[in-house]
Amino acid sequence: MLAGCVQPAMAPNINAATARVLDAAGIQTVLAAKAGCCGAVKFHLNDHDGGKAHMRANIDAWWPYVEGGQAYPQVEAIVMNASGCGVTVKEYGHILKDDAQYAAKAARISALTKDLSELLPLLVEQLRDKVKPAPGHLAFHPPCTLQHGQQQRGGVEQHLGALGFDVKEASMEAHQCCG
Repeated sequence: MLAGCVQPAMAPNINAATARVLDAAGIQTVLAAKAGCCGAVKFHLNDHDGGKAHMRANIDAWWPYVEGGQAYPQVEAIVMNASGCGVTVKEYGHILKDDAQYAAKAARISALTKDLSELLPLLVEQLRDKVKPAPGHLAFHPPCTLQHGQQQRGGVEQHLGALGFDVKEASMEAHQCCG
């Protein structure tokens, strides 16, 4: 299952590309039609009620897939391909911990949430013979939300390298927040 809000508007092909990569690795992608913005933008701009409303709406959209059943396949993970959204969804359990109606569901959603980069160790083996890297360097600037918010460092570069890409990390203050 994929999610995101700002990223599909700014770079609309990312969700489709992510789904193609997961499919090539034998992982089925399920989209929850009613899922939307993770709530980070409003929450971080001090509209906590508006941000929490987005969070609750996403929990409601994803929950049938978490429970599974005849009408919905049960998901093993909620995959984020926008690290800013991922860090926020991973915090749903903490943010909604005092919400009697949503606390347990929010904690479960947070536990299921994975950044796409966290799946890379599994994907490398599945994709090794299917990926044909173009010659030249692949520039990568690790997002601050992935490095600092999710504490995921070095995995993208390592695993893309294992797939044959010549990855060059942006060297100018890549360890700092993008701001």
